[in-house]
Amino acid sequence: MDAHFYLDVRVLESSDDTDLKLGHIRNQIYTVIHGAFRKLPAHYALAVEMSDKLKAKQEQFEKKHGRTAKPSFDILRIFAEQQDELEQLIEAIKGHWKIRDYTVLGTAIAVPMAKISGWKSYRRFRIPTQKAERTQLSNQNEPLRDRRLKTARDKPFFQVMSQSTGQGFTIIIDIQDCENAGHGLPDSYGLARKESPFALPVF
Repeated sequence: MDAHFYLDVRVLESSDDTDLKLGHIRNQIYTVIHGAFRKLPAHYALAVEMSDKLKAKQEQFEKKHGRTAKPSFDILRIFAEQQDELEQLIEAIKGHWKIRDYTVLGTAIAVPMAKISGWKSYRRFRIPTQKAERTQLSNQNEPLRDRRLKTARDKPFFQVMSQSTGQGFTIIIDIQDCENAGHGLPDSYGLARKESPFALPVF
């Protein structure tokens, strides 16, 4: 994927309702965006970032408690090849009350090519089901499912609701450093796949 343009959607914590924490609102916002992704498949790629405000909050937590804060993010950075594709996305989501009330919706901006310092691939981190695990379990090894569950604790994630079945599920994101952009296309979640790898610019 050629990520020439990007759009930042910054998620805001609620100031008047303690039940609406950042993670909960973030899940709701991503569900809205994912619905728009599905209408134009393979055109939008997702990265996650931390705003300066959230970085400062994380640093304060670590100083106060003497331990690393859990991974968090409040910016959904969406990439596309064409500026008008991001403008279509903005038109599709800007009227939703969750977007209006709980985000700062940016504009489509050209990627600053001269400032690119690296590449990161955002892939879905899968955890095998217990049924699948039983077919390949070795008595001498810790089950892959258990190992992956431990690893997943340190990875960013979304909890989303399926619009077709109404069932909730978790999308865990595995972020990997890469040497170049690659040529794959994003799935309907905006993520790379093993069979279609690509990376997004860091700047």
